[in-house]
Amino acid sequence: MRRIGWVVLVLSAVAVFATSAGELTVVLDFFPNPNHVPLYVAQELGWFDDAGLSVDVVVPAYVSDPLKLAAVGQFDIALTPQINFLIARVEELPLVSIAALIDRNLGGLLARESRGIASLEDLRGRRIGYSLAPLEPVLWETMLACVGVGIGEVELINVGFNTVVSLMSGGVDAIGAFRNYEVPQVELLGEAPVFFPQEAFCIPDTYDIILVCREALTEDRAEDLRTFLTVLGRGVRRTQESPEEAYALFIEALPELDDELNRRSYEATVPLFASDLRHDDGEQWQTLQEYLFAHGLISRTFAVEELAHTAFLPEGTDDQGEGN
Repeated sequence: MRRIGWVVLVLSAVAVFATSAGELTVVLDFFPNPNHVPLYVAQELGWFDDAGLSVDVVVPAYVSDPLKLAAVGQFDIALTPQINFLIARVEELPLVSIAALIDRNLGGLLARESRGIASLEDLRGRRIGYSLAPLEPVLWETMLACVGVGIGEVELINVGFNTVVSLMSGGVDAIGAFRNYEVPQVELLGEAPVFFPQEAFCIPDTYDIILVCREALTEDRAEDLRTFLTVLGRGVRRTQESPEEAYALFIEALPELDDELNRRSYEATVPLFASDLRHDDGEQWQTLQEYLFAHGLISRTFAVEELAHTAFLPEGTDDQGEGN
């Protein structure tokens, strides 16, 4: 799974590179992939320019960079999983969530049918590969406990980011994976995937990709943020209404991604976009925080209004008015 580990950044040691009014820099959570199609659709159709907003989309050098670079002002908006954002907030990074791009879980455990695995219980006595500690071992322990399998009954192996290679070679029997990427990847490699979605096994729902920015930006650049999300919302709607056109625009922007895996990944992703960019289910925020706190992944919880601002959501999606 492409979750990040966290390294505390000394904020005073990093310069701030602020953009001007009418300009925004957006740093992705990972390399460009079908999760980001609506952003590229809006960019390719010139909608940001039409709205008087210059948007620069940046690919991070490292997956651990986006949140800390947004926190110090090197980029204005960062895409990130909700869990990573909550961990960052506990580290006192001055960030808030302003919207969701994908508003549901993507992750879980992935195995191969040919290994005789049909249920999560079949992982008893098997090897499970992970990339990032301590988060993934906690998630997999929760899932296994949900079906009565103790963590001592499996072997957890850190395979780095060679998860699919390790799975296909038989080095491990299951890996952390995303349903819209590694699952079709295993299919293309000629195997029948067996995927266990995390939300079906005692892990709370998450917004898998949210958009965050510095708290100060919500005051200094409120109109730019509102314009950006309005246009991004249009990008999501166009993607859902005209998926073939949207994919063509994505490939026009990134022709090196024109392959069968990205097409299949995109087809699996289209239904997962947050059509109204909503990210303000208070119960979901609270339940996820309680889970992370109970498992020692965060040391405190926050009131929802400290985490998620709704004032910048596209018109018609904020039923709480202009407050946070």
